[in-house]
Amino acid sequence: MKSTKDFFGHKVRVRACGLCYRGEALLLVKHIIDGRVLWAPPGGAVEAGETIAQTLVREFKEETSLTVKPGPFLFLTEYLQQPLHAIELFYKIESYTGTIAAGHDPELPDRQIILALDFFDQKKLAQIPGQQRHHMLKSCNNPIELLAKRGHLT
Repeated sequence: MKSTKDFFGHKVRVRACGLCYRGEALLLVKHIIDGRVLWAPPGGAVEAGETIAQTLVREFKEETSLTVKPGPFLFLTEYLQQPLHAIELFYKIESYTGTIAAGHDPELPDRQIILALDFFDQKKLAQIPGQQRHHMLKSCNNPIELLAKRGHLT
């Protein structure tokens, strides 16, 4: 079985990610990637011929079972740790319907990388170790602060 780095590496991936809130709590997905835990907002690769809004709707349905209404663009991040390279576009999710339930990643049908999902407020986010957080969450103390971020976050 190919590692995640082998599967997704050696190319630039453009990803659309959504910041979905319940009050001041941010929805995060717990992934297991090559033995490493990563908590990150729902999102995934933009497919050829697909708009970013369509990507967000598809990825949220696949990962969380929610139906979402994408909102405005907020900021972008770049992840570069060879062989992985991703440009991640973050959007506010205006609204959602449904009940959250851990989904799957159809790009990796031979393994389940989504372990759990939940909404995280400031107190709960502080309980996730820094090395298990998506890189844009490592310097974030309160997830609601992400809504004020703009531009290219480094």
